Amino acid sequence: MTPAGRQRPRAHTGEHAVETAIFTATERLLETKQLRELSVAQVIKEAGLSRATFYHYFSSKFEVVATLMERIWDAVYAETRQDLEADWADPGAALRESLRTGMDAWFAHRAVIHAVLENQHAEPALAKAWATVSERFVSALADQVRRERAAGRAVDGPSPETLARVLVCGAERIFYVGSTGTDPRMVTSEQRLDAIVALALAAIYGNAAGPARATRAA
Repeated sequence: MTPAGRQRPRAHTGEHAVETAIFTATERLLETKQLRELSVAQVIKEAGLSRATFYHYFSSKFEVVATLMERIWDAVYAETRQDLEADWADPGAALRESLRTGMDAWFAHRAVIHAVLENQHAEPALAKAWATVSERFVSALADQVRRERAAGRAVDGPSPETLARVLVCGAERIFYVGSTGTDPRMVTSEQRLDAIVALALAAIYGNAAGPARATRAA
């Protein structure tokens, strides 16, 4: 519980030095510990803070991890938004560029991302946080599929939302497997990107090479 008389901020802006210290300490510890083994006491010690200070900002280690993960994907979305939302003159290139940014962030922060993915079944707050950040990418891709179909470049099929959700989940799985090093076919970044881009183009356009026409229909 938060100590009496103290209320945590309503939103985590990342502007507080204490928040930064907690995020840094948590991510560092997760590089060598499983989330289930990590305690608030360890985070407090690593960050050099008091227990009261920690609980002024966060209610639990789960809130720390969920918030940190959300910040990671907020940054990725801000960087890839133009590729995801602009007209696709070259769909393969747009997909590849946005996916590369996401993959780089995933690998740089794999300890945090894996902590969320591997514990969301047991901690609803983590599942909700992951669904929230994923939905932003699903929505952007669904809108793109809808526009490509209206332009006559994409083939008919499942609803744009369903198709986008399947593709985003597929990309997440490939990133996860690649970052664990458990599949020799997904060792390099290019192998991972080739697989996801080919899958997405085939699903959207009916051809892994992309649309037959290079420009949108008038």
